[in-house]
Amino acid sequence: MWLIRNSPALFMDLYELTMARVYLEKQMNDRAYFEVTIRKLPEHWGFFVMAGLAEVESYLNEFHFTKEDIDYLRSTKIFSDDFLSYLAELRPEVSIRCLPEGTVFFPNEPVFELSGPLICAQILESYILNILGFSIIEATSAARISLAAKGLAVIDFGLRRSQGPVASLRSAAAARMAGFRATSNLFAARYLNFPPAGTMAHSFIEVHDSEEQSFINFAETYGRNAILLVDTYDSIEGIKKAAEAAKQIYKEKGVQISGIRIDSGDLVELSKFARKYFQDSGVDFLKIFVSGDLDEFRIADLLKADAQIDGFGIGTRFAVSRSAPSAEIVYKIIRYGDKDLLKTSPQKESRPGRKTITRLKDKYYQKDIVSPLQSGPQDLLQPFESAEQIRIIQERLITELSLLEDSVKAVRNPHEYPVEFKR
Repeated sequence: MWLIRNSPALFMDLYELTMARVYLEKQMNDRAYFEVTIRKLPEHWGFFVMAGLAEVESYLNEFHFTKEDIDYLRSTKIFSDDFLSYLAELRPEVSIRCLPEGTVFFPNEPVFELSGPLICAQILESYILNILGFSIIEATSAARISLAAKGLAVIDFGLRRSQGPVASLRSAAAARMAGFRATSNLFAARYLNFPPAGTMAHSFIEVHDSEEQSFINFAETYGRNAILLVDTYDSIEGIKKAAEAAKQIYKEKGVQISGIRIDSGDLVELSKFARKYFQDSGVDFLKIFVSGDLDEFRIADLLKADAQIDGFGIGTRFAVSRSAPSAEIVYKIIRYGDKDLLKTSPQKESRPGRKTITRLKDKYYQKDIVSPLQSGPQDLLQPFESAEQIRIIQERLITELSLLEDSVKAVRNPHEYPVEFKR
């Protein structure tokens, strides 16, 4: 999942290397253990979803300092030749324990543990946090959107508003994991084996002599796959003209086009008007899709108001995670050599030593217990070597969400899931 040419090694904060040089010179390179946690949930969120492991795997496989990297580091005049020679030969020699992708989790739980020689384990920190942080945010957001949609189709429309191509790919991967039907992002569709989908832009309609002709031209070309955008001018008139186009194509070719998309206005009232008008016009096969700054909150409100909607296009609010633009994700050392370590800074304390997570379950998940390491099949943290097939991850997420109480999954004001920490 690496989109930038050459090696990703320099995607790190400077202090990773300034520390590493001291470690090398002082011969401090015993085995170290670092763990990743997220300190708190965003407002209105009741859970997180583990994600990003395929990209972590790619990052570790590609990690090396190129000659150009070493030349640049030499030009900074911060590092010795001996240290630069060491970096030139460095490859990740690390082990990972983590939650399997698609697993739900909660604040302050260790979700990813990386171990290896201190220098190597330390310098991987920055980009691993970059990968996991946004991937987890997007996977959780996508899961919340899918829950709010209650089985209706959801399509990822987020590419054009994403903060760069890597972010757009992470959001599309999250959408796929959470059961979105398709993405408009063709690169993501190809790379992730994710169905592509899309309709038309307002400009397509504007360049035609009439809205009616634009609908006919599009429907003639795409037949069953045609979805007509009806709100370029007047949405009520656009809905009526789409119905006429659908009747004409059905009469001439015997083809039922797919539906319409409404991108603005009062989506509740417009969808209700469209449903009744299509029924009265004999084109009740037309589906009604909506888009326009949607998220899980607006979807829940639309369905509560009995909007007549068959599917949603989700763009900006999802792709940039507007309701939760960042996570307080951290990568903290918990053991070095034979000594457990901890941090005691106020509000930023860490818990020492390696850990196990066990999850108590009756009909639903009841409580998580984080305790000192006791590896075994009941430990949610499992060795990671390579990414799983998407089908396995999707099925895991479906199961995980089904085992969470509805009160924890609520779109607004969810109940807090209990997590117990034992020393």
